[in-house]
Amino acid sequence: MSGQSNAWAIDYDNAYNDIDLPVDAQWVRTIGAMHVYNKSAIFPEAANTDWYIASGKAPDIRDGSQFVGNGVVGVLGMNIALNLVASEGLPIAIINGAGGGGAISFYQKTKDYDLDVPYGRLQYRLEASGLKNHIKAFIWNQGENNAGDSVIGYKTALNQLYNNFKNDYRFEKFYIIQTPPGCNSKTGHQTVREAQRQFSREQQDVKILTRHGFPKNTKTTEGNYFLSDGCHYHSHGYEVLGNWIAKLAQFDFYGSSIDYQAPQLVGVTLKASNVLSIEFDKAIAIQPDVIVDGVSYTLKDNAFAIDNRRVTTISHLNIDSKNPKKLHLKFKNQKLSKGNIFTYILEDTYLKTSLPFIGPWLIDAYTGVGAVGFSKAVE
Repeated sequence: MSGQSNAWAIDYDNAYNDIDLPVDAQWVRTIGAMHVYNKSAIFPEAANTDWYIASGKAPDIRDGSQFVGNGVVGVLGMNIALNLVASEGLPIAIINGAGGGGAISFYQKTKDYDLDVPYGRLQYRLEASGLKNHIKAFIWNQGENNAGDSVIGYKTALNQLYNNFKNDYRFEKFYIIQTPPGCNSKTGHQTVREAQRQFSREQQDVKILTRHGFPKNTKTTEGNYFLSDGCHYHSHGYEVLGNWIAKLAQFDFYGSSIDYQAPQLVGVTLKASNVLSIEFDKAIAIQPDVIVDGVSYTLKDNAFAIDNRRVTTISHLNIDSKNPKKLHLKFKNQKLSKGNIFTYILEDTYLKTSLPFIGPWLIDAYTGVGAVGFSKAVE
C-alpha cells in the first residue's frame, strides 16, 4: 500500500446495515463515533477522537438505546472506501457525519463544534483528525424529509450548508446524490430533485449522481432493491451507489477516463404540437420494463409529467438514432405549448398504487448511472 492517505467526509441520511468485510477493510480508517440519529450529544462517544479501523455495522437501535457507534461509517461509506482501496491501492479515511431521519435544517451549522448537532460533531472530528484542509470530497445524500419544500427553499438551505463547508474546510469536490422516489410522500420529491439539479449546475466544484437506474437485485424475487419500508435499501442499493461514487472519484482524482457523473439535462424543446425533444449532456439509454407484483411498468406511462400532472398519453418514446443524447416523445390526444413544465420523475409511486417507483429509468448509455430528475419549462 502507498503511504499516501485520502480523506472523505460524508453527511447523509440513510439506513445502516451490516456488511461482511474483506481483508482490505484494514486499510479503511475513521475517527470518533457516528450518531445514528439526530440525537443530542451522547457521551463519552461524542467527544471521542480515537482512530479506528472502520466498521460498516451500526449499533442495533431496535431496543431504543444504542444510537451511537465508535468507528462506524455505515455500509455506503464502507463500500466507497473498499472500492477505492481495491482500485487505487491507497489507505482511505471515511468520516461519516450522518444523523438519519432529518430534514436539511437538522444538518445546518449552529456554532463551532456544537456536539449536539450533526454539523458540529463532524466539525469536531475533522478538526481532531488533522484532515480538515485535505478533504477529497463531501458527499451529500439527503432529501427524503424535505418532500414538499419549494425549489428555492431547498436550494437556499443547500447553499447555506455548502457555504459553511467552504468556510470551514478545504475540499476539492462536493458530491450531491439526487433524492430518488421512495418513502411514499404524498407530495413527492420532484421539487427537491429540481433544487439539487439547479445547485449542481451553479457550483463549479459540485458533481451530481443519482439513486436512479439501480440494476435488479438478484437476491430478491423480482429484483426490488427496497426494504419492506419502501424507503431504505437492501445492501444491494448501497453497494451499487458506493461503486458509482468510487468510480466518480476515480475519474476526478485518480486518472480514470470514464466520468460517472449522472447525465444532466440540457433542454426540453417543442418540435411539434405533440412532440418534445429532451437533450442530455451524455448519451442515454432506456431500461427495459419493470415487473412489480406481477405487473409490467413502462417508462412512458410512469416517469413523465406535464404541469405537475403525470401523463399516460405518450404514444412513442425513442432515442434519436443520429444523436443518442436526445430523447423524442410523441403524445396522443394532448397538445403541448412552450412554457409547459415538463417533469422527469414526479411522484414516489407507480400510477394508482402505493408501490415505490424502481424504474424503468433513463440511464447513461455507458455507465448505467440514472439520469438526473428535473422539472423544466418547454422551450
